[in-house]
Order: sequence, then structure tokens, then C-alpha cells
Amino acid sequence: MPWEYTDEYYRAYTRTTWNESAEAYARFAAQLAEFRTDLVAAVSPQAGERVLDMGCGPGEPALTIAGMVGSSGSVLGIDLAEKMVALAGETAQARGMPNAAFRTMDCAELDLPQASFDLVTSAFGFQIFTDPEKAAREALRVLRPRGRIGVAVWGLGANVPALDALVAPMLEYAEPDETGYLPTPYETGGPGEMVRFLEAAGFHDAREERVTHLWRFEGAEDYLDSILSSTPLGHSLHEETPEVQRDVLRKTRQNLRRWEVGSKLELPAEAAIVTAFR
Repeated sequence: MPWEYTDEYYRAYTRTTWNESAEAYARFAAQLAEFRTDLVAAVSPQAGERVLDMGCGPGEPALTIAGMVGSSGSVLGIDLAEKMVALAGETAQARGMPNAAFRTMDCAELDLPQASFDLVTSAFGFQIFTDPEKAAREALRVLRPRGRIGVAVWGLGANVPALDALVAPMLEYAEPDETGYLPTPYETGGPGEMVRFLEAAGFHDAREERVTHLWRFEGAEDYLDSILSSTPLGHSLHEETPEVQRDVLRKTRQNLRRWEVGSKLELPAEAAIVTAFR
């Protein structure tokens, strides 16, 4: 039967599942390093700037940006998952970066003053925020005039085999809510979609660049262990019956064969890097 979607349910589910995945995701996040480098390059943080990183996870790109803005600048990373925030704070302390702070916060409900940041970033956050439209309006609110935003989102499934090798089989069994809505990791991922999304929130001069990088794994089991432990996909799959789980894993292993390089795997993933101004 269709399920009833509510913001409260999705917010609680998001917090719970990302808290479960936090430590494994912190290790897996190296797979995203090239995308974060592209995002940071696109927004060019400057010394002395105040920066907000929305959906900061275990600390990147917030910590990289903190090194760029220097002691005269500051970075605040926020995330809904308390364990992500704790990991980020521990890393900042270990690296001796007092200009990087981290707080648990809903990105659609920013407890932050208006016009208080020069730059907002978000690496793969908008596709999982409970209310991405409101999060975009909140980002606009806390930016100073002509402040800027930089966002990375995944492309459409066909262009992100690194995720879709698993997600596509899972979606075969997923049930939409009572309105027919079915969340995917690819929302706003089509050409120009995130540009239009930010402009609808009030941003101007939005620009999009599409980049593709490879995720590398030792083989199919390494891929499955990594993705299922480090993202909420593992939680979602384990909610299915044993028969469904077996079929999803079988189809995923079949999909992965296309990307074998010897005994290893190299799977492409496309992202849109979008920048805009307040």
C-alpha cells in the first residue's frame, strides 16, 4: 500500500539513517573528494570570508574552506545528523582549526541571522534535505547582498552508474506515497534543473557546470559493503523482505559487471556544480 509522506517522518528518517551511517560515511567520503574540489574551485573562497556549509556531513568541504579563508574568516558547518556534526568537530579540533565550527541544525530552519555570510556551500545536500525549497530560501536569507552560493547535486540516474547500479534495482520495489511521489537521489539533477531551482528561490546569475569522476572499488562486494554501510540505502534495503533483498543484490551485481576493470570496478558519476548570487 502507498505510504503517507510527511516532513516530520522524512526528517526523523533522515536524521536516524545518517546517524547510523556517519562513521562509515566518513571513511567513504574520499570517493567524493574530486567533486568537492570542483565545488570549492567554482566558488573560490577568499581570505576573511564567512562561510556556511549546509549538510556538512563529517566536515568537508567546510574544513578545506576554513583553511582558505584563514584566521580572519570563519566557516560554520551544519547538519541534521548529530553524529556527523560530532565527527566534523573532532576533526577540526584535531587539525587545530578554531575558525571552523559545527552545529546540529535543520537546513530548512536556520537559526542564524540575516545577511551574515559571504558564501554558502552544499555538497550533495539539496537532494536529501527535507524541504529543499525552504533550505534554498534560507540560504538566500543568510547571505549578504551579492553573496554567493555553490551547490553540487548528482546528475540523473543514467549518468550516475556509481549510485544507480544499486538504486535502480531498489526502485523496482519502492512504493510511492499517496500522491505518487517517490524520492530519488537525482532530483534537480537534470540539465539546468538546479539553476532553475535556485532562481525560483530568488538567486540570480546562476551557472551550471557538469563534471564526471570515477568511484573505484576492489570489486562487487567492496562496492556493496561500502555503499550499504555508508548511506541510508543500506537501512532502506534491510527494511525489505529477504527475497527482495536477494533480488536487489543479484541485479546490482549484474549491473556492476559493465564497469569491471580487471578484478576491480570503476564506476562513473556525474554531478552538476551550480553557482549563483544573492
